[in-house]
Amino acid sequence: MNATAAINPESISLLREGWRLLIAQLGIQKATKFIVLIERGQGDTVNEIANYWRDLSIDDIHRKVIDWKKNVGKSI
Repeated sequence: MNATAAINPESISLLREGWRLLIAQLGIQKATKFIVLIERGQGDTVNEIANYWRDLSIDDIHRKVIDWKKNVGKSI
C-alpha cells in the first residue's frame, strides 16, 4: 500500500473489514502471507484480477465463489 496516500474513514473501515474477512477465511498466518505477496508483487494487480475473471459479471463471480465454498473440502 502507498503509505503517502490519504486514507479517509470509509477507506479505513473497508480495510478493516477486508482484513477481518481474510483472517476469517485464511487464518492470521495465511492472511498475512497473502498481503505480503500482494505488496511485493510486480505489475498491476488490478489488471491481473481483471484478466483472471475476464468478462464475467459480478453475479457470475459471486456464483463461482459460492460454488467454490460449497465444494471446499469435498475433494480432500
